[in-house]
Amino acid sequence: MDKIRDINQYKETITSNADFFKQYYYHSLIDLNLTKLDLILQYGLLCKRLLESHNHISLYTHPANDYDSKNGSQFVSLTQYTDDCAFSTMFESFPLHTMTSVSVLVDKDIRVFNEGVRQTFFDDEVFAECAVSQSKLKGILLPSHLTTQPINQMNCLPNDLSCYTRRYIEHWIDCMENYFERKIPRRLIEESREQLWAILEDYESPEKWIQSAVQYQRKIHGKDIKDVMAQVLYELWQQKLGIQNPTCIDVIRSINKQELPVFEIQPTCLKKIM
Repeated sequence: MDKIRDINQYKETITSNADFFKQYYYHSLIDLNLTKLDLILQYGLLCKRLLESHNHISLYTHPANDYDSKNGSQFVSLTQYTDDCAFSTMFESFPLHTMTSVSVLVDKDIRVFNEGVRQTFFDDEVFAECAVSQSKLKGILLPSHLTTQPINQMNCLPNDLSCYTRRYIEHWIDCMENYFERKIPRRLIEESREQLWAILEDYESPEKWIQSAVQYQRKIHGKDIKDVMAQVLYELWQQKLGIQNPTCIDVIRSINKQELPVFEIQPTCLKKIM
């Protein structure tokens, strides 16, 4: 499955509720892996160094640098909405990630920097040093197309080439086994990864064409590596929650033990749904 990036359906809602959106910073789960959201709600937003020192491997699975649009070794990546927002998914992280992912709302009463190790790739991205405490998390935000989406239809990997290597996939499995305290069928995931890399070997620039390679894998094999891993997560959440056909909001409802408000961006309005 491909991540839905149709931001046009939500632009009017964002601009009509500009005062609300300008109140917060946002940290988005670009791979839509809700195990991360659970640990963020429990411990706050932590940089890679702190995550590793606390042994929270389930939360941090990206080999990111400090200047990436993900948590780095020293900084936590945040985005913001401003009056200058051009809704450019090329240069702004708010429309690219916050309008298409599950995000946590962060109190703006924190110190942020405009750069991590070097200048960010997004005009609206800022960085908090080391951590954002749990007390600064003020809510959860998601677009309406995700609310009732079953877990097995949600992306669980970004389009970064590094997230499709054997090392990364094994680490992802370790993280999920640690979180769910269950063994995962590695063979099915590894077979799918090998299929994908057989396709990538024919590409001159795999980094550029990872998304099309995943799509081609689905076309010739009936499912891609994201489908396989999403189904694994679906079954794990189903067992953990004890419900059939768990959806995004089912998981959020279960892990939101702090009872933070949950807001849904709809095409016509902004609605508090929890």
